[in-house]
Amino acid sequence: MYHLATCHACLVDGYIIPVSVLSHRPGLPVGQVWHALGAVKKFGHATSGMAEGTDPAVAAVMQMHQNYTFIAASGDVPAGIYQEAFGVARETIEPLGMPRVDSILNPAVRAQRRRAVLRAFPQLSQGKVVLYAPTFRRGHQVHYHQLSDAFPHGESHLVVLPHPSDKSAIPEDTPMIVGDSFGPLDWLSVADVVITDYSAITYEAALHDVPLVFWPYDLDLYEEARGLALDYAQEMPGPVVTSAEEAVDQAISASSPDYRAFRARHLNYVTDQEGNLPEHPPQCTQRIIARLNLS
Repeated sequence: MYHLATCHACLVDGYIIPVSVLSHRPGLPVGQVWHALGAVKKFGHATSGMAEGTDPAVAAVMQMHQNYTFIAASGDVPAGIYQEAFGVARETIEPLGMPRVDSILNPAVRAQRRRAVLRAFPQLSQGKVVLYAPTFRRGHQVHYHQLSDAFPHGESHLVVLPHPSDKSAIPEDTPMIVGDSFGPLDWLSVADVVITDYSAITYEAALHDVPLVFWPYDLDLYEEARGLALDYAQEMPGPVVTSAEEAVDQAISASSPDYRAFRARHLNYVTDQEGNLPEHPPQCTQRIIARLNLS
């Protein structure tokens, strides 16, 4: 409360209760740089009243996602999703991109991340690295064992990256690597392919040009409990499979993807109109700093 009362500007990357419920002095810029480049699953006000969503009465009392001066977005589709999730007018959402875009598109930073991962796991310098990054499921187990059982451990390596809130049992009697000592951007620097379901790592992989395979084994249940923010079959930029065996087969045989059509819709604030990656990072961080009007 003290810092909110005395700061020149405020940036948040999630729902921060004091920011939303307190009255701030006039003119204080409050920016929201959400902790993902986009969204596959619903969140915030978009989940109001759903089994895994927000209680509408609690959201109202807690003034959830209020007091933002602007919300940074990286593309047209995420901007529309943010409008519903944050419960704001469209003009509040601005085409600033996000700081992680600069990091992802910086070759030196990517190389630094890669060196750090390979120092910890030197075996990954040989063979294909398949990263499994599933979404958190409240009250349900992630099927790590099915994927591990189907995976041809040997020349290829399976790395699983549990969500920080996930408490699912992870098999200990397999050669797969549990990658919780590094973050998603670190693992994307070494991954040859990503298997996921409803995770926003989809957007980050699309900027890394890493092939994606989608294994939404509980799609109907997840849509009922949480809901998806977009048309899954139409929008996912990779093969959608129904079994662990299919997921592994697609991952092992994955070739170089063409994400231009996906990026032209979902990441067009940080790419050109055709979805081509920029030659140089688009300086999203500088855009956001300028928007805070600190001078």
